[in-house]
Amino acid sequence: MAAKTDMKKPIKFFIIAVTLVLVGYNSVYFESLDVKNTAKNAGVFNPVEFVNQFMGAKLPNLPATDANELIGSLELDLVGFTAEKGRKMGISNDYYFVVEGTGEVQAIEDENVILSLIGNSNNKIRIATDFIFGNTIREATAIANIGDFQNTMDFNAISMALNDKVRTTIVPPFSKEVNIKDTVYFKGGVKVNTKNPTLKNLRVIPLILNIE
Repeated sequence: MAAKTDMKKPIKFFIIAVTLVLVGYNSVYFESLDVKNTAKNAGVFNPVEFVNQFMGAKLPNLPATDANELIGSLELDLVGFTAEKGRKMGISNDYYFVVEGTGEVQAIEDENVILSLIGNSNNKIRIATDFIFGNTIREATAIANIGDFQNTMDFNAISMALNDKVRTTIVPPFSKEVNIKDTVYFKGGVKVNTKNPTLKNLRVIPLILNIE
């Protein structure tokens, strides 16, 4: 009987040890789920919702520079005008503007629609319809300030959400309907590099496109 009792003790200890491990694992697992759910309920930053609120509430009344005025001012005093009116992030030669205007469609390309601006047909603007990426809209609109975010991941996610919104919501219906000689109203972001300004070939990332 003593031998059987001695044999049962290791088995008993093994069962207890396994039970403790399982309890510990499940505690960690459920705690992990609780942390995730708590973070979600606490309001983890949602860039898509952030962008949707901006597009719905602020975009229609967002101040913008007239496209003809922008081109004329840049041609007259590139450095002075960009420094005074443009937005930039950090030390950079890139300046960003919100621009609007009306133009007549001159060409429809794979990645852009070329407009001749009403008021000065010599001024041309490219409306981006593909390869939409970068921070142009975020910086031009000042939708967000990096100092308001705890990490750059959230800040950069805004640009991704903005570009996705343009690619999936703004561009498709426009590209489907637009034709040569159409008159188009646009509002969007544009980047001007003071070292390589290409003023005759400015490319607008659109936020609003209306065929009139």
